[in-house]
Amino acid sequence: MALDYDLVIFDCDGTLVDSLAGIAQSANLALIEAGFSDGIPQHAVAEVVGLSLERAVTSWIPTAEAHVLQQVVAAYKKNYQKLADAGMLATPLFPGVRAVLETLQRSHVTMAIATGKSLRGLQRTLREHALEGFFHALKTADDCRSKPDPEMVERILLETWADPARTLIVGDTSFDIEMGRRAGITTCAVTYGCHDRARLAQAQPHHWLERMADLPALIGVESG
Repeated sequence: MALDYDLVIFDCDGTLVDSLAGIAQSANLALIEAGFSDGIPQHAVAEVVGLSLERAVTSWIPTAEAHVLQQVVAAYKKNYQKLADAGMLATPLFPGVRAVLETLQRSHVTMAIATGKSLRGLQRTLREHALEGFFHALKTADDCRSKPDPEMVERILLETWADPARTLIVGDTSFDIEMGRRAGITTCAVTYGCHDRARLAQAQPHHWLERMADLPALIGVESG
């Protein structure tokens, strides 16, 4: 069977793993340490999941001075690592993710990740779920401009020698869809992640997925 896409780029948080609660917990610990005693509600954290940490923190406390922003960023990283090391961060795979990755791998589809996470955080997540062998390229906020800038996708395309016309990005936020469109590739929004369908629709994804298990059929791969 001829495949519709040779390369599939995945977002991580909200697309592959359900990590919002842990992100919100780390964010609130950091904000409280910096003197913002009220913290921030989880829905406000969800709005900016996918951006680089620096941009996310700026959106939470937009009037804060630069040194305060840096303090919160550092505290977030410290708290996230501390919670993760203690086994207190639940970041389960969404239903169907592992089976889909295995199906695409058997069909010789190249896979990559473009995420607002740090490389260290992404590698931790991949180790936790034994996903290290699935992806040919990993692009993070450590070495690329934040979504929705297209740099992550553009660098993945260069590394994999993929044709943009045969590349699909799968993500749960408008930032993923905007990044993909700006890079000239096809976009697919999942509806179970951080951004609701109405916000995703504003970014005009080419395709929709209600569940990850439907991805192989979308790209022309037979499951099983």
